[in-house]
Parts: sequence; C-alpha cells; structure tokens
Amino acid sequence: MKLEPLPDLLQPAPPGTRLPKRERTRRLLIASAIEVFSARGVAATSLPEIAAAAGVTIGTVYNHFRSKAEIVSAVAVEIAETIRARSAPGRAQLKTATEQMAAGCRRYLGLAETTPRWALLILDVASIDPDFRKTITGFVATELRKGLRSGEFTVDDAAAAVDLVIGASMEGMRNIALGTARKGHATRVTEAILRALGVPAAEARRAASDPLPLF
Repeated sequence: MKLEPLPDLLQPAPPGTRLPKRERTRRLLIASAIEVFSARGVAATSLPEIAAAAGVTIGTVYNHFRSKAEIVSAVAVEIAETIRARSAPGRAQLKTATEQMAAGCRRYLGLAETTPRWALLILDVASIDPDFRKTITGFVATELRKGLRSGEFTVDDAAAAVDLVIGASMEGMRNIALGTARKGHATRVTEAILRALGVPAAEARRAASDPLPLF
C-alpha cells in the first residue's frame, strides 16, 4: 500500500554539509526511505531500493541500519523531531502552556487528517520502538512541566499525566486515520486532554479550537 507524500513542512531537512559525513549519509538514507515509502509503501520497499534512491551501495545502508525495521523507526523519529523543530517558532508565540500543549496535540492529530497512512505508520512504530516512545515522552513531559510550573495544569502524578496525553492523542490519531471518527474529533480530543490536566472548560475549549500558528 502506497503512502501519501509527506507534507513539505514535515520533510526532514536536506543533509547539511557541516555535519560529519556519517551523519550526512544517515540523513540521506532517511530522506531516501521517505521517498521510496511514499512511492511503493513500506511493505513493498526493499533495502536495495532505498540504497538506489540514495545513490549508495547496500553495504552503506547496512553500515547505518541493520534492517528495514530500523529504517522505519528512524523515519518515524525524524518526523516527530521535525514536527517539533518546525513548529517551535509558532509555539513560542503562544502565551500559555495550555496553548502550547494544545498545539502539540493538534499537530499529531492533524497529521492523521492530512496523511492518514503516515500517521498509522507512526502509531505502529510507537507501539514497538523504545527510541520513538522516548522521543515522544520527552516532548510531552517538557510541555507538562511548563504547565505545572505556571499553575495551569493540576495533576496528581506527572508520569501518569504524560501517559494520558500520549495515549489519548494516539488513539485519536488512529480513529481519525481509519476514518472512524466524526468531523472535529481532533478538537474534541485536544479539549478532553486539557480538561484532564485540570484546565477549566472554557479555556480548554478555546485553546483546542484556536487557529494553529504557522510552521
């Protein structure tokens, strides 16, 4: 099954010349994997095809990744980090931790709306890959701490709250991507997450509904 082309704003940045050669090659392989996955689908893609798209030998691929599963994982982590990095300037314009948490949740829920097959790929990786889970957990924990310090969030257990945010967001993504959710589900899920973090109903509804800042 082919994947939709990844939106331009979520495409990893081209390998930079200032990076060490090994890191440039690794980033090139990830970008090439995204290109081939989009054209052929993950299941139909082989490592030699990724090597050909990158213009390197299969040996070079194995120098960086032991299997296709590792490349799939790297692609998902790269997308997660790209979403955070490219949305950072817009998030910085938001005035409250509530707004920042809402924007973060809606970015992922929105990915399920615009590119559902990529969203399902990310969800599959999240269920099995510890590196990806660590990346996402770190993002959410950072936003949660901001809200706890400002007094906007009230939770009894921070770790449980992180699990709640991630779990609700990912289940919302899955339902949206599979087409089983009603229109506006992303907004409702985001509002429910904020309410669970102790945000008053009116503020949660506003933050979940406000236009997202541009990348």
